[in-house]
Amino acid sequence: MQRKWILLSFVGGLLVIASLAGFYMVRRTGAQPLQAGLRQFPSTLSPQLPYDVNAAQIEAMMAEVHPQNGGEYSPHDTELVLKAQREFDILSWQAFLALNWPQQSYESPQSSLNATSGQPLWSYWVPIEKIFLPNGARPQFPWNPAQQVKDAATNGISLTMTKAAWRQQASASDNFQAFSGPLVDQNGKWARYEALVDPEEYEYLYKNELYSIDGQIRFSNRDVNQSEVSMPLNSGDKKHGSIEIKLSWKELGPNDDRSRFYTKKVRVELSEPTNGGPPQYRTIDAGLVGMHIAMRTESSPEWIWSTFEQIDNVRQNPLEHGGLSHANFMNPTLKNAPVNVLPAKNGDCTNGTNCQTWYENLTTTPVQTSRVQVPLQHGLNPIDDKISEAVAELNKQVQALLHSQGSVFQYYELIGTQWPVHKFAPAYAGGQGSAPESITNKTPGDVVPVFLVNTTMETYFQKGGQNAGCLEQDDRLPDNCTADTTPVTGTESCVGCHYSAGIATGWKRDMNGNPVIVNGVKQPIYGENGHFGRSAHASFSWMLQIETSKQNLGGEASTPARKRFSMHTPNRQP
Repeated sequence: MQRKWILLSFVGGLLVIASLAGFYMVRRTGAQPLQAGLRQFPSTLSPQLPYDVNAAQIEAMMAEVHPQNGGEYSPHDTELVLKAQREFDILSWQAFLALNWPQQSYESPQSSLNATSGQPLWSYWVPIEKIFLPNGARPQFPWNPAQQVKDAATNGISLTMTKAAWRQQASASDNFQAFSGPLVDQNGKWARYEALVDPEEYEYLYKNELYSIDGQIRFSNRDVNQSEVSMPLNSGDKKHGSIEIKLSWKELGPNDDRSRFYTKKVRVELSEPTNGGPPQYRTIDAGLVGMHIAMRTESSPEWIWSTFEQIDNVRQNPLEHGGLSHANFMNPTLKNAPVNVLPAKNGDCTNGTNCQTWYENLTTTPVQTSRVQVPLQHGLNPIDDKISEAVAELNKQVQALLHSQGSVFQYYELIGTQWPVHKFAPAYAGGQGSAPESITNKTPGDVVPVFLVNTTMETYFQKGGQNAGCLEQDDRLPDNCTADTTPVTGTESCVGCHYSAGIATGWKRDMNGNPVIVNGVKQPIYGENGHFGRSAHASFSWMLQIETSKQNLGGEASTPARKRFSMHTPNRQP
């Protein structure tokens, strides 16, 4: 039976929750001590990109885990989940280091992570702007990793964003976060975004023609046994499965300590009006501030979702010789300022109003950014606090090891790793009274932790208190989140967001059967991952929908899509 519950209030540092069984008093802070026996991080760093955790071992452990009473874990279950979580967190760190390990040539790493020559492994991968070409053109195949690095050395690293603000009809640039807008750092400069996929995923996209709207429509209309997108899984330790990465960068200023950043010189296209002329570019010194790593594996068909940040993003840290570091996206003197507030649109306006986008020269006020801490709520996120504590302890191990070797990556931290406890567990539909199960099981797999965001990529998804409907699967729910008005406190989930991604299934038509044309462009219909039957999902990959939506296919007076830039109730601050 589903537990009906309501978040009431905070009393004396405790979170009060009402349920049919009475009140649950849950500590907001101060997680219980971790169970002993978590594996230590290996003392030797490896340039080998991991394929997966030990899938058989994880499956055997999780066979003993059986959450009770709407998602509660027994002490024994908690111990097993934390042990498995540690394996995924170690994999996350190993993948992060391997992807950033300098290479002599593709998959031929230098002997040291600190080598001063060679490009990182990820730089040999396929940038999304070379997959989703203007007008759905066929991309190059097979992929040439060496040529990609050579081109980058000649022309500069190519930066493009995986998720443009396509739902907002923005028109100036794609220097925006997913489904929102720009993030402005404490120097008044915008964050930049970059996305790439590994050659294994690229081969799958190419051979199935998923790089264009027309190709996706043909794919979705195949025989029922051949029309479901299923990104490749790894084959043991012989071949990697699909891997997608996304990186966020900030422009380094005079008050930024460059020794604390992994850096690149990048040429960026400005989000400014062109007035019919060519776009404006400039070259910046960029520091890595965030990295998403998504891996589809045998242990995790719902993917493994890892996210990293530079440690100074939303806090100051003690410096070795005294003082505190400069925070990238947070002003420590603004104690009670609203946090994570999206700037108002100010570009492409009609008579000074009804603005459609953002311009850089008009959007320079820093966004006071904070990591919203989601309190422990029984039945919703019962062990997220213990998982976070274990991640923090592992970070200390890895950072100490990296410090001993003088690596810049000592200044980065794993925020978390999501993975499926029971990879074939079903998802639960949303609707009034369906929480918490419709949130904890928004996707298949009993995924933990429930909430996970990167403050440089999902800044504006950290709403905190909200209706449960906002966090449930959205294939049948209204946009205003009223489908389930149960009050909850939450942010977002990597896997939960990506679960909704779909591919094109056809073209929108009016009542007379004619194609719907908007601004000279035919409008596609996209599916999404639903709980019932065939749904034209995109195997958790938003780029199949978002990047093809910018290709301007098939409409009269359509114009080719162009690359936007090159290289690569507000919350209160606690």
